[in-house]
Amino acid sequence: MPREIHLNAFDMNCVGHIQQGLWTHPRDRSSRFGDLQYWVDFARQLEAGLFDGIFFADVLGVYDVYAASADAALRNAVQVPVNDPTLLIPAMAAATRHLGFGVTCNLIYEQPFLFARRMSTLDHLTGGRVGWNVVTGYLDSAARAIGMTGQMAHDDRYDLADEYMSLVYKLWEGSWEDDAVLHDRERGIYADPAKVHAVHHSGPQYKVDAMHLCAPSPIRQAPRRAAASSPPPTPNAYSSTGRARPA
Repeated sequence: MPREIHLNAFDMNCVGHIQQGLWTHPRDRSSRFGDLQYWVDFARQLEAGLFDGIFFADVLGVYDVYAASADAALRNAVQVPVNDPTLLIPAMAAATRHLGFGVTCNLIYEQPFLFARRMSTLDHLTGGRVGWNVVTGYLDSAARAIGMTGQMAHDDRYDLADEYMSLVYKLWEGSWEDDAVLHDRERGIYADPAKVHAVHHSGPQYKVDAMHLCAPSPIRQAPRRAAASSPPPTPNAYSSTGRARPA
């Protein structure tokens, strides 16, 4: 039986991802990373080349350890300046039919309720072609940017990640039933209130008492992945639907 090869592009919404210094080459076009057409054209090129998807890396801080300064990173465009990768995805999806999108999102610095809505929106706009690379970060500069003195300890970050993922899955799967949206013009009822449920979560890190704001999207939950050096979050006391698992 023939073996399939899956091709996945790897990029970042910046000048210098991992190909440091190539921005100086006369044929390099990465300085156009702030131009949406650059990414739309790239998406079309990938699909024409039979790529399965594109994976976006991301960071929320700068590299400032060398010489106790960000000067070297800025001088050489080492992942700075860097724009939000999630905002590229709807335009790239609209220009393609089959290309998938994986995006790195750091769960330490964003509330689960807001993130769940953002990923559901991307799931709707891409027709179910978006996935989430789960990370907890590695830059102290990112922690300082939101008022912390430095990163949380490794195990504390993973404990937070366990609860975070439990909560977003409750929102994605446990709030709107599959048939909650009626879109009944004759009766003037868009959604059946009896089939939309608030999520009640009270944990060590997060407290939420709210319904998910998005109706069920094509795949509801963003497929997740973790970097090869990161172990997956361990199972915790909650299932993805918010019902307690048996001990």
